[in-house]
Amino acid sequence: MSGSGHQWGKTIVWGSLSALCYAALYHYADEFIRLAHTTVDACAVVTGGKTVYLIKPNALECAARGGQMIVGNLWHVWAPIAVALAISYVHGTFTGSFWESLGFTAAKK
Repeated sequence: MSGSGHQWGKTIVWGSLSALCYAALYHYADEFIRLAHTTVDACAVVTGGKTVYLIKPNALECAARGGQMIVGNLWHVWAPIAVALAISYVHGTFTGSFWESLGFTAAKK
């Protein structure tokens, strides 16, 4: 193990942040699914403790299934994209730091 103490500290910090990002994603998964399904008008039908989203239904069809209409918001599409970019950056930085701590670096031309 050829990494310095500073490099291992950096690896641990970024690794912890990466783990926190994944834990938050797991914890708030239902909210992200709701945001993804409500970028357009949708009908949320709860059956057996699970929510099923019907995309672009009419109000009568939604009511017949016992659902609730949700007005779509196109801005909801940005939440999953932002989270994906943040997790990608944090995890990528952790991975790079980890390999540097082990002594592996990119070849320099």
